[in-house]
Amino acid sequence: MSTSDFFLCLARAFAIPQAAESLELLRDALPEDLAELATDCGYEIDEPLSDFRAAIAAIPDANRLLVIYSRLFLVPGDRHPSLNTGAYLDGTVAGGSVTAMETCYRRCGLEKNAAVQDLPDHLSVQLEFLARLFAAESQACITGAVSPPIAAGEFLASFVGRWIGSFRADLEEAGRRFKLADNPYRHLARILERAVRAEVALQPGEAPPAPTIDPEIGRLRSQLTGKPITEEDLAIIRARLAADGLPSDHVAIPVDDRDRIMGLSTMIPPAAASHRMASPG
Repeated sequence: MSTSDFFLCLARAFAIPQAAESLELLRDALPEDLAELATDCGYEIDEPLSDFRAAIAAIPDANRLLVIYSRLFLVPGDRHPSLNTGAYLDGTVAGGSVTAMETCYRRCGLEKNAAVQDLPDHLSVQLEFLARLFAAESQACITGAVSPPIAAGEFLASFVGRWIGSFRADLEEAGRRFKLADNPYRHLARILERAVRAEVALQPGEAPPAPTIDPEIGRLRSQLTGKPITEEDLAIIRARLAADGLPSDHVAIPVDDRDRIMGLSTMIPPAAASHRMASPG
């Protein structure tokens, strides 16, 4: 449960600090909570936590905190670190990782609340989901209840562990570029990175593992691997393509012969877009 609370604290810490008490909570309550929870979890965050204390103490008022947050994440027209972290994984907005995250949420019985504007790949949404997974796993150990269909460690390794290093580096670079000497959010990112690395048992700087395939897709692939495609299967494929207004003539051509018969040639895909986001001015 301490691990759940730790990630939940960080999820809330990255929310827009628009409440009047935001600065007070970040300055007075959050460091003590993180220190206590990190001790329980075995996370070594003393150095970045000390830096966070100093940075947040140097912020004179709530307006300055909101200015820093807006400059880092919200100002249109500037390249800035992205809280929609799928951009670091896909090089674009609303890429495949966003759909994969949403699938994870749904498999655990979660649907998006219409009042929530954040996308599935928003940092706080992911961390709240992790907090839920850790809490569910803790309850399963205590009470013998069924564990969630996705393990917290699996979600960490598949998503958070793959973007946290780029996100932290982006925050550090943006702080220098925007001349934000009192940028506490880069230290929060360092704290998060330490916790994530500890959970996935990685050393700083070591590349996180590639994402694991969704278990349901893996089950279906295992079930269908080696089975020949029948005429009935081809008919279904043609019907679905036709329903979407897509051509289906290629379906009956063997894959190995398709390029030759259809006169196709291999093309080089364009380079992935930058992971930094730019909003229209």
